[in-house]
Amino acid sequence: MDVDPCTLADMANQRLTAARASRTARRWLWLTAAFAAVFCAGILLAPFLQADGCQFGSLLRLAYGPACHQQADRCLDFGFGSLAVCARCTGLYAGGLIGLLWAAATGVIVRPRPRWLLVAIVANVIDVAAGIVGLSGLPNWPRFAIALPLGVLCGLYLAAGIVDTVDRGRLGPAPPAETPYDPVQ
Repeated sequence: MDVDPCTLADMANQRLTAARASRTARRWLWLTAAFAAVFCAGILLAPFLQADGCQFGSLLRLAYGPACHQQADRCLDFGFGSLAVCARCTGLYAGGLIGLLWAAATGVIVRPRPRWLLVAIVANVIDVAAGIVGLSGLPNWPRFAIALPLGVLCGLYLAAGIVDTVDRGRLGPAPPAETPYDPVQ
C-alpha cells in the first residue's frame, strides 16, 4: 500500500489544530454555559434550601431524580445535606460546565482525540463494574475526580458541535427559499 507521508502529516496536523469560534458561535456557547451553570447551581442549592426548610429544595431534588439515583451515601455532602445528584454525576456536570466555559471564554474549539474519551469512559466503567460485582466501590471524592475529566471532554465536544452548527448557518437566519425541482422542465 502506497501512502504519501505528506498526506499523513497533513492529516495529523489537522487533528492537532484548534479552530476559533465566530462571534455568533461564542454567544451561543456563553448561552449554553449559562444554562449549564444554572443546572449545576441547582445541584448545590437543593440541599441548602432543604436545610432552611424551603420547599423549592425538594422540588429541585425531584427535578434531578430522572438523571441520577440520588443515593445519599453516594452523594457529596458539604455540611448542609447531600447534593441533589451523586458524586459521579456531580463530576460529569461540573466537568461539562468547565469544558463549555473554557470554550466560551477562549473562543478556541478543541476536538479531543477519541482515545482520551475512551480512557475517561473506561475509568468510569471500571468503577461502576466494581460496584456491580460486589467489590467495594470508590469513596465519593474519587468518584467525582474520575468523572470530572469525562465531563470536561463532553463539554468540549458539545462546544465543538455548537460551533459547527452555528457556523454552518443552522442556527442563523433561515436560508433563502429554493424553487422546488420540476422534472417536467
